[in-house]
Amino acid sequence: MSVHERFGNRLRRCRHCGIRVPRGEMIYNHRACSEDCADELWIREKFDPYVG
Repeated sequence: MSVHERFGNRLRRCRHCGIRVPRGEMIYNHRACSEDCADELWIREKFDPYVG
């Protein structure tokens, strides 16, 4: 059974590292797959003038 068969359209791509994880396991408003990715996204959103 493939990942797509198991999760269907419930997979989301992490906005920082790009891996696909189930929505229920994501954090930071379903945008990050881990605390490390959430921290990097937060830093990028707060301090990068071109993001937003």
